[in-house]
Amino acid sequence: MLTNYHTHCCRCGHAGGSVEDYVVAAMDNGFDKIGMSDHVPYPDFNYGARMNYEEKDVYLDEIIAAREKYKDKIQIFSGFEAEYLPQYNSYYEELLKDDRCDYLILGVHFFEKDDGILQYTYDIYDSSLYIKYAERAVEAMKTGYFKYLCHPDLIGVGDFDINDDYKRAFDILIDGAVKYGFILEYNANGLRRGINRLGNSERYPYPIGEFWNMIKDTDIKVIAGSDCHNPKLLYDEYMKKSLEFLDKAGFNRILDI
Repeated sequence: MLTNYHTHCCRCGHAGGSVEDYVVAAMDNGFDKIGMSDHVPYPDFNYGARMNYEEKDVYLDEIIAAREKYKDKIQIFSGFEAEYLPQYNSYYEELLKDDRCDYLILGVHFFEKDDGILQYTYDIYDSSLYIKYAERAVEAMKTGYFKYLCHPDLIGVGDFDINDDYKRAFDILIDGAVKYGFILEYNANGLRRGINRLGNSERYPYPIGEFWNMIKDTDIKVIAGSDCHNPKLLYDEYMKKSLEFLDKAGFNRILDI
């Protein structure tokens, strides 16, 4: 059985392919289910790398139209990848009450620091902020709004060695996932980024081996996410490699959310 719930379409501005293109790719690759989860637009501010708020309804309607067209061939689910900021609680609830939106997944591309300033994860300048990243992710886990945490080790994009700040952040994320029964995602798109020199070592930005070795000895549920930005990548060598790794290593891998 093949499923993927982390799928982006052209509306985010950094991907290619329509909703229908991904559905067709899923069917061509023998998928049983596909979930579309483009980056959520926010009603009062454009945080970048996402559709305009005015496109939200069109996006959801496109998914519903595809669901009806291909209902006898594949199951199609509609959702968004969203960051968590508490001031949008009513908005997350509104989305989840919309019959056209099946789920939200959590991607911490930015988070609020203690001083109220927004910090983009890709631009972290001090590895101690990785701890705040993890704390904010756990706060989101508590809410019940999100099905799983995408690329939990996204902090690996930083040009730092895997130091004590990383390890403390990993501990916080894992403790939170255990406490709240939260699913973590093994993200194939990090593998697509290739091995880079980060800090004094060469590694994938994510997934980070040290983090996943810590998870392997827990009962945390893990899902593989293609995080594809092109229909051709939905089930490419990196998605296959991710599935193979999780299964060979004996993770508690799940298929459905």
